[in-house]
Amino acid sequence: MTVQTQVPAEEAARALVRSQIYRALALAFRHPEADGVRALAEMAPALAASAVGRVPDPVREALSDLRAALDGATLESLQEQYVATFGHVTVPDCPLYETACGMGDPFLQPQTLADLAGFYRAFGLEMAGEARERADHLTVELEFMHYLAYREAYALEHHGPEQTAAIHDAQRGFLEAHLGRWAPVLARAVSARADGALGAAARLLERLLAHEVKHWGILPAPVVAEGAPLMIPPLDDYDPAEEDDDFTGREP
Repeated sequence: MTVQTQVPAEEAARALVRSQIYRALALAFRHPEADGVRALAEMAPALAASAVGRVPDPVREALSDLRAALDGATLESLQEQYVATFGHVTVPDCPLYETACGMGDPFLQPQTLADLAGFYRAFGLEMAGEARERADHLTVELEFMHYLAYREAYALEHHGPEQTAAIHDAQRGFLEAHLGRWAPVLARAVSARADGALGAAARLLERLLAHEVKHWGILPAPVVAEGAPLMIPPLDDYDPAEEDDDFTGREP
């Protein structure tokens, strides 16, 4: 009986760590602002510690690299690096929007946005009226996976197998149809362009998604971005409803 109660608790702890890694990545890929940089720097040490034994070593090592890269980094240096990597508008070889990554067919873009909105609505989420980004921005998709992983932890502790399975299916489907297809391509492109905290975040993103694909047993078909030569090679008091992000309507 003791073993049966411990297994869901440890699964929930792993889901919380994954949730927080996605949250850290969402902060890392936003345009650097004081509050976001401070929040990322504050959460990184505890997250690196709680990840031990709950994510593979390559992911944990990338977390440690990101924490180290943030030490001593100034807001100004982070902003300069962000602009140097992404420009003031999206660039072809480093797009922060899914629909700008390998989607030459203009008819696919509204379909992709509609499909993303469908995923969000299925969990009672809508893009906030004051949202700064579109539904297909990397940070929005990362925030959604952060939320789903948190919901997984909550379901493991408070609900039964049926609700947990539904959230598992949502994560698997979202990664296979969206984030797992294009974000690894972007991560490799950013790694080629940037060092420091942004480069460390890109390596963390690529390693996390490689782990997620294996964990969920999926094989997302990678996008091929046009004109992109660089793309060749526990937290018990955590409440996501208190966070300022692009979604509204969050409830566990």
